[in-house]
Amino acid sequence: MADPHTPRDRYRIWLPLALFLLLGTYGYLVNLTPTATSEATSPVLPPLLPTASTEPVRSPVSYTLASLDQVLADRSWHQDAGWQTLAPTDNGLGYLDGPATFRVRLDNPTAEAIPLLLDIQAPSLDQVRATRITGDGTPHTLPTLGDRFPFRDRLVDLPSLIWPLRLAPRSQETLLFEVVNAGPTLFPLHLSHPEHLLSDVGSVIAWKAAIYGVLVFALVFDLALLLTLRSMAAAWLTCLLASILFSQLCVDGFGLWLVWPHWPVLGNLLTPMLALGAVALLGFARHFLHLTGRATLLCQGTAAILLLLALVAPLRLPLVGQGTVLLAGSATLALVLGLSLLRWRSSAAARHLTIALLLLMAGAAISMARTVGWIPVNSLTSSGFYLGTGAAAVFLTLVVGYRLVEERRRRLNATLKVVEERRLRARLEQDYHQLMVSHRVTGRPDRSAIEQTLDQLTASHAPFVVGLLRLERYGEIERALGYQEAESLLRKYLAHLSRFLEATFPRQLVLFRGHPLGTVDTFNHVIALRTDVDSIPWNDVRTWLEQAFSEDHYAFSWMARLGLAYAPEHGSSGSELISRAGFAALSTDVTINVYDPYTERKQNLQHFLILDLDRALRTGGIQLHYQPKICLQNDTVIAYEALIRWQHPEYGAITPGQWIPFAEQVGAIHGVTLWAIERAAQDLAALEHQSGCPVTVSVNISARDLARTDFHGDALAILARHRVSPQRLMLEITETAVMRDVDQARQTLEKLSHAGFRIALDDFGTGYSSLSALATFNLDELKIDRSFLTDIPTDAVRQRIFHAAVELGEALGLRIVVEGVESEAVAQWLRRYPGLCGQGYFWGRPAPLASSSVSGYDAVQSD
Repeated sequence: MADPHTPRDRYRIWLPLALFLLLGTYGYLVNLTPTATSEATSPVLPPLLPTASTEPVRSPVSYTLASLDQVLADRSWHQDAGWQTLAPTDNGLGYLDGPATFRVRLDNPTAEAIPLLLDIQAPSLDQVRATRITGDGTPHTLPTLGDRFPFRDRLVDLPSLIWPLRLAPRSQETLLFEVVNAGPTLFPLHLSHPEHLLSDVGSVIAWKAAIYGVLVFALVFDLALLLTLRSMAAAWLTCLLASILFSQLCVDGFGLWLVWPHWPVLGNLLTPMLALGAVALLGFARHFLHLTGRATLLCQGTAAILLLLALVAPLRLPLVGQGTVLLAGSATLALVLGLSLLRWRSSAAARHLTIALLLLMAGAAISMARTVGWIPVNSLTSSGFYLGTGAAAVFLTLVVGYRLVEERRRRLNATLKVVEERRLRARLEQDYHQLMVSHRVTGRPDRSAIEQTLDQLTASHAPFVVGLLRLERYGEIERALGYQEAESLLRKYLAHLSRFLEATFPRQLVLFRGHPLGTVDTFNHVIALRTDVDSIPWNDVRTWLEQAFSEDHYAFSWMARLGLAYAPEHGSSGSELISRAGFAALSTDVTINVYDPYTERKQNLQHFLILDLDRALRTGGIQLHYQPKICLQNDTVIAYEALIRWQHPEYGAITPGQWIPFAEQVGAIHGVTLWAIERAAQDLAALEHQSGCPVTVSVNISARDLARTDFHGDALAILARHRVSPQRLMLEITETAVMRDVDQARQTLEKLSHAGFRIALDDFGTGYSSLSALATFNLDELKIDRSFLTDIPTDAVRQRIFHAAVELGEALGLRIVVEGVESEAVAQWLRRYPGLCGQGYFWGRPAPLASSSVSGYDAVQSD
């Protein structure tokens, strides 16, 4: 789970703690104002008096949403109008925008004085102003307390807000408390006798001290994990614990009591630290769950919003307070919980994080119920959120520690296993070297040994992947350096590869009789990796394969291609897996390619069709279909284009795209071209008879034909056998094929043109031809691609482009044929250019000679 130890990551792990310190410093400086004190306006009360045996009569607590000054000015404390009674179980009013004044009446019916302690068990309240009104209606100001004031102003040296009070005999007094707080407005008032003070607070302090001890231990443990693992997950967990600990000190008042008694302004950092805790939770979840893609972007965006709230909260702007931060924190908690639940089944880390989040949510529920007054306010409910958060953080700390121990144990076992396997391999090589089946050149297990190992692994039903490494340049290197030097370099390269595989996959690598890889032949080598242990870093493998091989004074690339086949999805035997991995290795587009059954079927069909090509040409499976070319000026047929169609007895109609590109690739297209020229020469007389006038016939040729220096001689010989003039044959070549090798194409086209053949440039506008090069070719016809006709009757831009193409053809003195005319609207629009010729479904579909027709053209004639 440790992050990569790159120099950049070495410093990034301290980012969360630096963020904690910087945010604390920022909040402290923003809130740094002259320290408030209550000494100027609040009298010092006498020391605690001995207790009495009687209890005063206490009225229910009532409240009004008005300031203490307003209540005193209106003298409304003795009225019931405007006051609402607080239920005995309710101690909170939630989040308020202004102060709230609480009223309590105490009645002493006895003849002796009663000493009391007024204890508000909410140390995190910002400010509580208290006034005592005696029976004659005279107000007496009590000391103002709160976490905004230095601890030295406290009357009792304890975290709670405590006022000593002596209730005179047979008297009735009214107590008014104005509460102002950035967080929830609470009033958990408790009356106690002085001698009960230590017993009341002692147990609370004891169990809270235990909580702090656990949190501090967890924080120290996390720091140790951070220094050991150097991981971002440990760093964010440490930041989370630090923010929890600081927030708990603020809420319990222990910080102002013990840690920063002279800096009450630090209590204002509670809200920013809540936001920072949510940021730390997001950061921990992102690294603990190894989130990627959109989940990472979502976490980063949410963290940015929370950081903005943390920076704005100390400024006390409207609508940006503790309530807003808690809502954002709740949304963050829901987000992280959702991400964990999505990975519940597949990830143990997600299950652990979900349990921790449930603990945190339990604490949050207690805190929310206490804030809105659903449950009483006491030391337990006030710490509910932090207890839940602390429990979650401690649980995650234990999980991270356990994972560390398990990781070290696995690494130790893997190391011991590697040592044992190496020892066993050395002994087997020494004792049974003569019995091992190995390749002659590399000395590694050959195909039979590889298949035996893979079959054993398949029988155990263990998932694994077979990789066939194909060294495409081995033949070239062997021809250049000689077979002995090439074999020596191959052995060194495979040794480097073996060391890389052993170091990268100590637990996943499948050994073939003790070797990390086996050899099929000098071009092809096999590796196998288990896929049920850890994820495989294919990017690392790709990087290693693509780097240049350097040995002695050589530095070159083997052009390695790795094909992958997974078991059992791609095969149930070692032989099948090797064959299909080898098929995937034939891809020249990528370094690592996974076997695709559809691609294999497609290429197998192409191979079968090429093998069946000669038979199809002899038996009539391949035929020429002819499509007419029409002169738009007089609506006559001037030529036909011969198009190859293949009707296979087993696979049905085969489109040209299914086999012609592959025929060009393997060099079989030239024979097809010569067959098409001969068949077109045979059919020319029938085409003229069908049209009733002399016509030319066009045959498509390929770049492979242009590369043959004797192509013009072969074509002339065919026409001579059928007594057809070369001027009656139009050879069409695509723009892309011409530009593949401009010089070679120019030489061949010149030979064909001098021999009398007419030349057409097909699919003009779809390639990347240079106009300067185009002007140097001996062309007779320019065929404008069908893509120019899209929306041509209504699109002014396309009309201008088409006009420019026509002008170019006319400037070169070429006959211009527009391909792909399929509608009458397009045909009528083209008639504005009388010199054009057209070809397309509007005038006739390609058809064999016996049924060739120009039905679309006949329809125009009848109009």
